[in-house]
Amino acid sequence: MAHTTGYDRFSVWLHWLMAVLLLAEIALGLWMLGLPKGGGGLRAYWFNVHKSVGMLLGLLLLVRLAWMAVRPRVPAVPMAAAMRLLARAGHGLLYALMLLMPLSGFLGSVFSGYPIRFFGMQLPQLAQRWEPAKELLAGVHQWAAYALIALTALHVLAFLHHQFILKDGLILRMR
Repeated sequence: MAHTTGYDRFSVWLHWLMAVLLLAEIALGLWMLGLPKGGGGLRAYWFNVHKSVGMLLGLLLLVRLAWMAVRPRVPAVPMAAAMRLLARAGHGLLYALMLLMPLSGFLGSVFSGYPIRFFGMQLPQLAQRWEPAKELLAGVHQWAAYALIALTALHVLAFLHHQFILKDGLILRMR
């Protein structure tokens, strides 16, 4: 049975915009770690791009959460209670990680002692260099990135399961 109750256009647009930016951000984050330190500022340039996109994703997530709070809820797809619990937990973890990633990255940058730029605009320095906090937040950021990659893969697999095995029309909600 096809499920046709869908999300509004803004919710769908925001979902896909964030999905594309998030995948690009993760790819950039993994790639730039291999860049050599020093020598011409190439590494600093890409780190600043990464930080800017990360802050943008954090802001978009806040918009998304605010929009979710004011728009009517879309009814859940009928499924077994255990599957509904897994879906709810998976979405909750996705949102938690999408919040943890920019927050840990931003705070790690705050405590790095380097200036933070948002698409070229230097932000005010909020704290002095604090190496233990920077290292802790860098570890949280990296762990959260790998967890987000794994959870995103599960999200895509769940979609494929709905689309090709259950054939319940879940994708029709995203039109």
